[in-house]
Amino acid sequence: MSDNYSRDPDDLYGETKVAVIEVSVRKNGSMSVIGAINDLAYALAMLDNAKDAVRRHHSRIDAGQRIITPFEDTPLNV
Repeated sequence: MSDNYSRDPDDLYGETKVAVIEVSVRKNGSMSVIGAINDLAYALAMLDNAKDAVRRHHSRIDAGQRIITPFEDTPLNV
């Protein structure tokens, strides 16, 4: 059954990926980059945004804004 009827007409594709860049580092230190790297400006903008996202993540952790899961919500709760 298609769920097209429940989609917002202004955002039909929502979270659909439009570009991916994968950076791999190996044990010997070599690095490879694959994905949407043909448009230099677009690829560099994607990488800059990814760097900013990593910085924001770590700034929240450094500021003590860690996510604390209550004990009753953990799988160890018996």
